[in-house]
Amino acid sequence: MNKRFFVVSVIAGVALAGCGATGPKYKNTKDYSEGLVAVQAKNGKWGYLDERQNWAIPPKFEDARDFKGGRASVKLGGNWGFIDKRGNWK
Repeated sequence: MNKRFFVVSVIAGVALAGCGATGPKYKNTKDYSEGLVAVQAKNGKWGYLDERQNWAIPPKFEDARDFKGGRASVKLGGNWGFIDKRGNWK
């Protein structure tokens, strides 16, 4: 490792630690569809955020797809199914 890179890395690390940065909030996100976005939380589970970044449907799914026609396909307990925008199974 070259000395210049090391020094820059240390300075960046100190700066980030000092500003309270904790890294990304979410592991993955998908595109907004019908006012909600599928988001993978740090625990690996998927849920849906509204446009104000509040959990509309808490993260509890193993996988999640975009909403289309008021329904989204999600995986829970190894099984796929559909939910509505409130998280109710359809």
